[in-house]
Amino acid sequence: MLMGCSIVSTPLIAQRITDPNTNLWVSHWGDHRFSDRWSFHTEAHWRRADIGGNWQQLLLRPAINYHLNDQVLFTLGYSYYQNYGYGEYPIAFNKWEHHLYQQVQLNGQTIGRVKVTHRFRMEERFIAVIKASNEDPQQGSLDTYTYQSRFRYRVWVTLPLCHDRVEPGVFSANLYDEVFLNFGDSQRLDHINQNRISLLIGYQVSKPFSILAGYLYQTIQRPGAASGSDLIELNSTVHVALVYDLDLRKKNVPADVPK
Repeated sequence: MLMGCSIVSTPLIAQRITDPNTNLWVSHWGDHRFSDRWSFHTEAHWRRADIGGNWQQLLLRPAINYHLNDQVLFTLGYSYYQNYGYGEYPIAFNKWEHHLYQQVQLNGQTIGRVKVTHRFRMEERFIAVIKASNEDPQQGSLDTYTYQSRFRYRVWVTLPLCHDRVEPGVFSANLYDEVFLNFGDSQRLDHINQNRISLLIGYQVSKPFSILAGYLYQTIQRPGAASGSDLIELNSTVHVALVYDLDLRKKNVPADVPK
C-alpha cells in the first residue's frame, strides 16, 4: 500500500530531447554620442542556421541611451525579431516578435588590465501567434499576440593583449556569459529560457571601429516543442560583430585657431 502511494505521488518527469545546430551570426553594435548625456544605439543581427545555409533569425534593435556618467548607462529601446524554422524541430510557421526593453549597463570595473561590464535588461515581449489556414494547413496568418516578460543579465570581460588598454591597433580577448530568465507565467516550469557563453577576439581598427570574431555556445529551452517533449537546443555558433561608435558632439575650437 505504501509502495502504491509512493508510485502515485512521484511526479512525472518530462522527457527532454536535445537538438544540436551549427549557426553563423553577423552583428552590428553602435552607440553614437550626440551630447554629453545622450546617444542613440543601433544594432542589427543577421543570424543563419546550417553555417549560413538557412535563416535562423533577423533582429533589429534601435534605442536611446542616457549617460549618467562614464560608468553608468541607461537605455530605453525597441526590438523587432523575425524568427524562422530551422533544425530538426522547426517552428510550424515563421513568426515575429515586438519587444520593448529597459536596460542598465555598468562600465569600467577594472582588475589589473581586465575590464568587467555588467548589463541588466528587462524585456516586454509581444509574440505573434500564427494560426493555420483551414484551406491549406501549410499556410498561416496572424491570430493574436501573446505576452511574456524576460530578464537578461550579461557579464562581459575584456583583456587587451600585450598592451595596457584597448586602443587602435590592439587585439583583445573578450569573454561573456548571458542568462535569459522568463517569469510571470505560472504554467511554465522552465524559467531559464536561454544561456549564451562566448569567446571573441577583438581588434580595434580605429577609434570608432572594432571587429570581433569567435565562438558562441547557445542553449535554448523550448518546452513541449518536440511532439510534446521538452526541447533543448545546443547551438554552436561562429559569431562576427562589427562595432562602430560615432561621436557627433561639436568639438570646441580654441579661440586662437582659425576657423
